[in-house]
Parts: sequence; C-alpha cells; structure tokens
Amino acid sequence: MAQNKKERIAAKRRSSERSMNCAVLLLTLGLIAEWYLLLADRFYARGTMYQVVAWYDYLGVMRWVGLAALIAGAVMFASRGKNPKLKTPGVILGGVGAFFAFTSFCMRLYHPVSVTVMCVFVPVLLILGIVYLFYQTEFSVQATALAMGLGALVLLGRSGSAAVKACAALALAGIAVLVAGTLLAKKNGGVLALGRYSFPLFSAKTDYRLTLGVPALCFVLVLAALFAPGIAFYATWTLGVVTFVLAVYYTIKLM
Repeated sequence: MAQNKKERIAAKRRSSERSMNCAVLLLTLGLIAEWYLLLADRFYARGTMYQVVAWYDYLGVMRWVGLAALIAGAVMFASRGKNPKLKTPGVILGGVGAFFAFTSFCMRLYHPVSVTVMCVFVPVLLILGIVYLFYQTEFSVQATALAMGLGALVLLGRSGSAAVKACAALALAGIAVLVAGTLLAKKNGGVLALGRYSFPLFSAKTDYRLTLGVPALCFVLVLAALFAPGIAFYATWTLGVVTFVLAVYYTIKLM
C-alpha cells in the first residue's frame, strides 16, 4: 500500500514537471511570436511606404521558408519510430514553420487588419494552452468556447461587414463542435470515441451542467449579436464576467 502511494506521488510529480516544462516552452515561444507580430504591426501595418514595401517582400520569402520548415518538421515527426529523439524537434520545427507560413500569407493578403487580429490571437492561444496544461479538461472546453465567443462579439461590436459575420459564423460552428464533442463524451463515460480511436476527456466527477452550459451561453449570445449587433457590447461584458468567475472557481478547485 505504501509502495503504491509512493508510485502515485512520483507519477504526479513527473506529470507536474512535464506540464511546467511545456508551459515554460509555450510561454517562451508565445512571447517571441507576439514580439514578432508587434514588429509587423509597427513597421508593416503602420509603417512608412518604404517599410511596408520592404516587409511585403520579406513576407513573400518567409511564407516559403515557413512552408519548407513545416514540411521538414513533418518528415522528422514521421521518422520518430526509427529515431524517437526526432519527435520533439520535429514538432517545434513544424510549429515554427507553420507560424511563419500562415502569418506571412495572411499579412500579405489582408493588410493591415490581419496583423492586429493576430496580435490578439497569439496571447489568447497562449492562455488557452496554459489552461489546458494546468486546469481540468472541462475548464479547457469552457475557456475555448469563451475565447471564440468573446472574439466574435468584439468583432461584431466594431463592424457589421461580411468578413466579420463570416468570422462570427465560424465561431458558432466551433462552439457547436465543442458541444457535440462534449455530448458524445458524456454518453461514453467521459471518453470521446471517433471510429477506432478513443480520447479520455472528462473524469467521472465532471459537472456537465457547466461544461455544456457555458458553450451554450456563448452560442446564444453570439447568434443574438449576429442578428442584433447592438447587444454585442453587453454580451461581451457578460462573457467577461463569466470568464472571471470560472477562472476563480477552477483555480480554487486546484488547491
């Protein structure tokens, strides 16, 4: 009995150390990515004509460099069976390549609004990654739905253009996928089964009222703001308060 308890404590310590190492790596990469995007915002989105032209040419090169790095990272990851040491470098190289390829393509195609959007998008992804590493899965689901809902509401509160409405529709689709996945996992005791693959998501103590209720609230508010943009401001504050309350609630549960 004592031996089993020591093994559980050791396994929990190793899991905490892995999560902390991943969080440090994620934070480092996220800060570097945000610094890069802020440079693009200063010299490309709001720069002089010469700076904009120089950055446009630079991004044209970086999209291909990023694509090449993504392919190289994918090859390294696929070779992990023969050499397990290639797994982590492959993931990092592929992720960096995907970042430069995607951002370069978007910044060239949608200037300057894409730069501003990505400057906000990267910190949001960073926060969601830390939530996923340290908090319960149910809070990760809720936080993802809240991030999509808040993003859509902020955009709807500023503009009623077709592009903004398309983004809101994508957010609605993403929230619907979260709800559907949660419902499927609930029916299988917290395990999401997709064909031959299964993914344990929720524990037996999961409160599905919150896990389903928060995404449902996000869906309703975004859908309402899509047809009545005037309520976007109040809906944004509502989800902001919900986010704060849930963050406090799940932090206390970790203690």
